Amino acid sequence: MAELGPGLSVTPPTGLPAPLHGTPGTDWAGGVAAHADGSLTVGYAASGPVHGQEHAGRLDAVLTRTGARTGAWTRQLGTAADERLYGVAALPDGGVLAAGYTKGDLDGRHAGNTTDDAFVVRLDADGKTRWITQFGAPDAADRLYGLAAAPDGGAYVAGYTKGALDGPNAGDKDAIVARLTPDGELAWIRQYGGPGEDKATGVAADATTLYLTGSATAALPGTTALGGLDGWIAAYSPDGVRKWAATAGGAGDDRLNAVTVTTTGLAVATGAASGDALTVAYDGRGKKRWEHTLATPSADEGAAVTARPGGEVTVAGYTRGRVGVQAGGADVVTVRLDAKGVQRGAAQLGTARDDAVDPFAEPNLYAATTSDGQVAISGLTYGSPEGGAAPGNGDVFLATVPG
Repeated sequence: MAELGPGLSVTPPTGLPAPLHGTPGTDWAGGVAAHADGSLTVGYAASGPVHGQEHAGRLDAVLTRTGARTGAWTRQLGTAADERLYGVAALPDGGVLAAGYTKGDLDGRHAGNTTDDAFVVRLDADGKTRWITQFGAPDAADRLYGLAAAPDGGAYVAGYTKGALDGPNAGDKDAIVARLTPDGELAWIRQYGGPGEDKATGVAADATTLYLTGSATAALPGTTALGGLDGWIAAYSPDGVRKWAATAGGAGDDRLNAVTVTTTGLAVATGAASGDALTVAYDGRGKKRWEHTLATPSADEGAAVTARPGGEVTVAGYTRGRVGVQAGGADVVTVRLDAKGVQRGAAQLGTARDDAVDPFAEPNLYAATTSDGQVAISGLTYGSPEGGAAPGNGDVFLATVPG
């Protein structure tokens, strides 16, 4: 890359495409799903009406289908309280799953609820609601931060509870993982925690194994504490039996935000270790196969990881440093890793303001591999897109980049 001087490059930074999704108020990214017909579904939380939909109050969960041959659509779901989405997954029939939390009565069966409850919704290919399932411990906070479609059209979800959903709470927050049937019934739920604060933020599955990732402030069952906040990964059978667990990172603060299963059967998780973007791969028996670190002099973190052909993955995250050409503030960064964890490419894109990270320094970014082999990325931005305007106060972008 040719440079005229420090911070001044002859190559312009890659921007974010218009239009942005959102409202003039506060909005948050909530996921992206890539469908077999080439269409995309983007999920987000909106503080007002979107595309003529009714705004129920505060933050509503919104799903928008773009590029669909049967027509684009938007569905807004909400109560007078807050709803947030933290995962969207495509189904083989063209439908879509989404998961998050509600502080109200989203499914019509939890009158009077005022605490965080987990919820999962299934929409048909035309955006009609098939079912909504809301669950949680009474008078305790429950949230979902991860979602994966099950082979039969059901769902695996991951998050945390401050209550007791599967035996006593081990302390503060416990990580949870649950299985929902194709009809939205809660088949099983497992609680996984130690004496500290534990969260599950990522979930992925193949035909034989379910993988869970997250963070913990103290040792979890079957693991050794490394110091500070620890990232962890655990493997479960399809019926919810834990097989193994391991911690990743070092003595500083670490977390594993997301996980995918590659075409060669490795579980690849990404997150952060002491300010660097960390990606690790494990086989089905829990043996670490490789590790990759992306480090600049500033903060870097992996937020999402999506599988590609040949055992490769693309990691999406954010950086406040320089990987390609810096746009400004925190930028989106993508890294392509081969089946052995060797970096084969990296790119940086964004606006002059913060992208892919929220005001609490936590990533707000999602990725999915498209039917033509590219990578769809959706996340939070406080800037303006190329060739368009920003609704304002934090909006959601949807971009497609080479894998």
